[in-house]
Amino acid sequence: MKLAITRPAGKGTLLAQQLEAQGVQCDCTPVLELVKLPVSEAELAPIVDAEQLIFISQDAVHYLAQHQPDFSPDCQFFAVGEQTAAAIEACFGRRARVPKQHDSEGLLALTELQQVEDKRVVVVKGRGGRTLISQMLKQRGALLSHCVVYERIPAATGSDIWLDHWQRQGIDGIVITSNAAIDAVFNTQQSELLNWLSSRRFYLVSQRSAEYLREQYAIEDKQIAISAGADNDALLACIMDNQPRQGGTMTEQQQSHSGPQSSGKAAKPAAVSDNKVSKTAVLALLVALASGAGAAGVYYLGQQQLTQYQQAVAQLNRDNQQLRQALSASEQTLAALNTQVSEREQQVEKQLSAQTQELEQRLQSTLQAAKQQLGGAQKAEINALIRSVEFQANIQRHYLAAGATLTRLHDLVRSQSNTTAVQTAIAADLALLNAQPKPQQEALYLDLHGYISQADELPLQVMTKPAQQYSEQSELTEQVSDWKANAWRSWLKIQDQFIKVRSHDKPVIDPLLDGEEQQLIRAQLSSYLRQAQTALMQHQQSVYFTALEGASATLARYYRTQDSAVAAMQTGLKVLQQQEFTTQRVLELQTPQTVKEWLQ
Repeated sequence: MKLAITRPAGKGTLLAQQLEAQGVQCDCTPVLELVKLPVSEAELAPIVDAEQLIFISQDAVHYLAQHQPDFSPDCQFFAVGEQTAAAIEACFGRRARVPKQHDSEGLLALTELQQVEDKRVVVVKGRGGRTLISQMLKQRGALLSHCVVYERIPAATGSDIWLDHWQRQGIDGIVITSNAAIDAVFNTQQSELLNWLSSRRFYLVSQRSAEYLREQYAIEDKQIAISAGADNDALLACIMDNQPRQGGTMTEQQQSHSGPQSSGKAAKPAAVSDNKVSKTAVLALLVALASGAGAAGVYYLGQQQLTQYQQAVAQLNRDNQQLRQALSASEQTLAALNTQVSEREQQVEKQLSAQTQELEQRLQSTLQAAKQQLGGAQKAEINALIRSVEFQANIQRHYLAAGATLTRLHDLVRSQSNTTAVQTAIAADLALLNAQPKPQQEALYLDLHGYISQADELPLQVMTKPAQQYSEQSELTEQVSDWKANAWRSWLKIQDQFIKVRSHDKPVIDPLLDGEEQQLIRAQLSSYLRQAQTALMQHQQSVYFTALEGASATLARYYRTQDSAVAAMQTGLKVLQQQEFTTQRVLELQTPQTVKEWLQ
């Protein structure tokens, strides 16, 4: 008996050795390849806080171990089979709970998985496969997460090479451990190979695979044997217990029966003539008869030899003819085999080319996926830029700042892969911001800001005290002729003692303000301007115009209107009072939603 073991590379070697020790020849032909999948930090995060961790296969254990995850000390481990449990203990040093029935149904029947409501459960698995465990755990109320760490893919685009090899090797049975392997084995379009495959025996590891084989490929029950599990011991027991009974019936040789022996009686001597014959005559007659019989015997022997020779020549001719026919058939067969070999070589070249292209495509997709995995800091910066753009465009109405933020975002994402949609959205939003009318709101805001910065420097309209006049001579003289000068000097002394008089040459008397009053007036002007600035940003038109009127009145009353700076501010405030501003519509930016979709 010869078996083909279709497990992935390295997984069928031990089973093959056990079978060969039992006298069963094996051919290890991996029909599936295991490919490691990239696992992000977000996918690994639920494992840290998991209360229950379920491993579907030992491959799931090995591939997760490469990421060196952390586990909670109270986390419960579950394995579908004994080999998976052994892999968990070897990789993580934790013992796993194993069901008696090594399949999804047996795992779900465990007591620990009955009451899982609001429990954090993580299933570590390969891509695809059954969804029964996930469905049942969700129905039972578990907070379920998945961590997909590997993928099974066919080792070749078709199974023609395997089937042709198995047919030439005289394979009697095939060991298959998954539905994906069943599909890979039956992936042929040649009816001859498919018919040969359908006549083999199949050794499976689950009833589900048996039903799949019957439903999809019409394999009869008598050709299917199901083991008690996926481990080598269970498969070995299944194969040895379900070998086809061989041995033909012994035929008895018939003993040849000899024909009946003819019993003859001695002929009676002829009656002697009464006439007497001489002895010499009798002797001569006997000699003559003996000579004739000898001649006849020689002739008969010669004829018999000639016949045998002719028959031998005829047989030789027939043999030669058969040999010539066999030689011709062999030449035709050899020519057909050469043609088949040439076709096979072409098919192999095509398959190798297709596989190479497929591997290159997968490599490119894997590289693109790896490039697309952004770090946490970059994601945080991108999200911050998106929020800043929305705030600047629709709250502050600061379109120039929003455009600068979008430009920074474009520089950040253009070095990443698969960002065509994001860059297109950024370009569209930049065009939208540039197309907005240059807002009077920004210009008005900047004008008010300039006036506020000038408010403390404008000159107030206050009186300047005239300087005290002193006469060059204040003493009275004894000269009678100086009586007028003496009278004036006397008058000045009386003023200094009883009255303070100051004189100046201005026709209008300015208010007399001390330092504190001047500071209050300047603060009042600044307050009006800041109030107008705030009302402008909050779109409160009545407050805005009232504040501007108050600022204009303060300038006209307390500041020197002849000064160029004061006159310029009065003119600017009048222009601001004539401006109208309205609330602008909210801009619908494309970039925020596009970036969110790209990050997901």
